[in-house]
Amino acid sequence: MGLLSACHEQERRMNKITKIEIATGGCFGPCHYTATSIDSTLAYNFYGGKVPFLSPAEDTLQHGFYQGRINRNFWDTLNVKLENIHYQQLDSLYQHTVDDQTLEVIIYHKGKMKHIWAQSASFPDTVANVLYWIANSYKSVKLIQIKDSITFNTKEQYGYPAPINVKDIKFPPPKRNQ
Repeated sequence: MGLLSACHEQERRMNKITKIEIATGGCFGPCHYTATSIDSTLAYNFYGGKVPFLSPAEDTLQHGFYQGRINRNFWDTLNVKLENIHYQQLDSLYQHTVDDQTLEVIIYHKGKMKHIWAQSASFPDTVANVLYWIANSYKSVKLIQIKDSITFNTKEQYGYPAPINVKDIKFPPPKRNQ
């Protein structure tokens, strides 16, 4: 006679990422200024700012500061998606275009930080898809507007230009005369 036992509790995934912040900035079109912060405690913070090229009547997006919670499945999915695009190997600067939306991403992992500034069309499609999935997740998270402000480490949501540091720019090696 054998005894079968089943546990209804799923094994928890060991995620390396502890927090992500992503901000969207302006473009030459109807781009929404936002900032989103999601961390391993499942806390979700969101800021919705202005849309510069829309009239107030056309601008129906969320404005102000919001807080909410995500579930463990969402957090695990976010980690898997970022791992699948090899976030640790991404460049720090993607600025090959000029008139598309700006993005700033900070990924905190194992005591380290990956900081990326980009024009959205400069990303490979697979990377852009994941980052916009995260940036637009506020639409599917139950959020409560708060009166206080929230501090984000990103700056793009306020329309600041991305700081360009010469050491972050990867120059091709010089050609040798033969």
